[in-house]
Amino acid sequence: MFENAEIIYSYTRKQAIEDGMQWRVSGEYESMPREVGYKWPVYLTSGVVGLIERAINNKKHCNDFSGVLWDVLHMSRVMSRSVNDRLREFKVIITGAGRAKYHTLYIASGPVDIDDPAPCLTIMLPEEN
Repeated sequence: MFENAEIIYSYTRKQAIEDGMQWRVSGEYESMPREVGYKWPVYLTSGVVGLIERAINNKKHCNDFSGVLWDVLHMSRVMSRSVNDRLREFKVIITGAGRAKYHTLYIASGPVDIDDPAPCLTIMLPEEN
């Protein structure tokens, strides 16, 4: 139906990263997705990064970024349920990130970008879906 439709505008993952709207799990954390069992690159939305930062900035709970990120990645792998063919929902406990103890997140599969069809995973808040 939309095979010959002209794309008016597209917001690429590269632009989202440059704008701070997405973050690739890389650097010192790059091995975590593989340790959890993911073969594809994993991206976090700014909302998920903000949730993690709120948890680590709350000194009452002694969180660190790698520990909370591990929890998010692990729960996305072992406790997710299918929403549709490209989206899964999971819950994770993140103490110190707000009043809620359990946080619902989504993990979506898709291409890295319009120009890069390689598969990747994106972890996001429900409202970012």
